[in-house]
Amino acid sequence: MTQALGPLLGGLSLVLALGFVLARVRGLGAREADVLNGLVVDVTMPALLFAVLARDGMAWGAARVLPWSATALLAALGVGAIVARAFGLDARAIGSAGIVASFSNTGFLGLPLLLTLFPGDAAASSAAMMIDLVITTILLWTLGQAYAERFGRGASFDARAALRIFKKPLVLAVPLGALVHALHLPIPPFLLTTLEGLGRTTTYLVFLSLGLSLDVRALSGRVAPAIAICAVKLLFAPAVALICVRVFSVSEPLATVAVLQSAMPSALASVIIVALTGCDRPLAAAVCTLASLASMATLPLVAWIIDATRP
Repeated sequence: MTQALGPLLGGLSLVLALGFVLARVRGLGAREADVLNGLVVDVTMPALLFAVLARDGMAWGAARVLPWSATALLAALGVGAIVARAFGLDARAIGSAGIVASFSNTGFLGLPLLLTLFPGDAAASSAAMMIDLVITTILLWTLGQAYAERFGRGASFDARAALRIFKKPLVLAVPLGALVHALHLPIPPFLLTTLEGLGRTTTYLVFLSLGLSLDVRALSGRVAPAIAICAVKLLFAPAVALICVRVFSVSEPLATVAVLQSAMPSALASVIIVALTGCDRPLAAAVCTLASLASMATLPLVAWIIDATRP
């Protein structure tokens, strides 16, 4: 697995570097990055989810990884907040630290990577999608937002606003794809191939967008806490997930999927939540940027540890 993951991440690093160069040489930046992000959220990612589910269906037994993924997330959220307190950061920064230390980029990065590592494996794809939908998306816009509201503006949680996430193509694609497969609805093979091909551009578009919006100045004066929070996200969270799946003898490929999803860098949407709730956005952006860069090295390390500890 490490041998397969290394070259893939190396290629993504080149795409990120291309975005960074285009931003400096061609004057591209936040506006172009927002266009790419909108394309990913509303087009390429829903296309990928729908195509994979319509073809392979949902292996509902994969849901048994959800408790261990949730355990890793909650543990990282708590430790992230403790780290921020240890550095003497204020309440807004503590809110940001907890969010970016816990919620992973399981959709735009984790899911496409895992589909590449486990092609045609319904159990792996189902586990990856369930973790993204339940542990990242739903928990981020409910528990995560409530947590950030508490440390940001001290406001109460707006449940009605949070429920809007269920109207987005990114979420609707999951039940639609599963329904098509369950009812054996006739979808032309060329259409599914086209949608899946479109969806597999997601990771590259995300890293190109990240390169365009990369701002190392966000780390100014925050290097030490940012590194510590990144360590929680990239090392502590997958360590908790690994302990859980090994102690409870979770079968493969579900165990690997759960650990790798926990090892993904901070979710890009976590910065949005931080900004909406009045927490420390510069700190969140700095950690998200640093974690995305550092994950190019930590993901192969986590993959190696998974292989080394496999029964």
